[in-house]
Amino acid sequence: MSRRVSTVRELWTEWHDGLANQPSIESLERSYGTKWRSSTSESKFFSRRLFVVKYVRVLVQDGLSVDSAIDKADTERGRRSIDAFSK
Repeated sequence: MSRRVSTVRELWTEWHDGLANQPSIESLERSYGTKWRSSTSESKFFSRRLFVVKYVRVLVQDGLSVDSAIDKADTERGRRSIDAFSK
């Protein structure tokens, strides 16, 4: 997972489509389960990112489009990092 991702939209893209010729996080999870997360710190980083992805999914379930949900989450994030937003 990229440490350079700084917006919810970038995170969503990395999670579902992958970034810069890298596989998506979803595909890594499907193919390797937890094995691709090689350390405790990587697992913690993953969990924080997953929290944000799940939040967007809840907004979608509540009736927002994916784009609107991502925009809402990014607005709520404000100037905080993705990690700070997930706490």
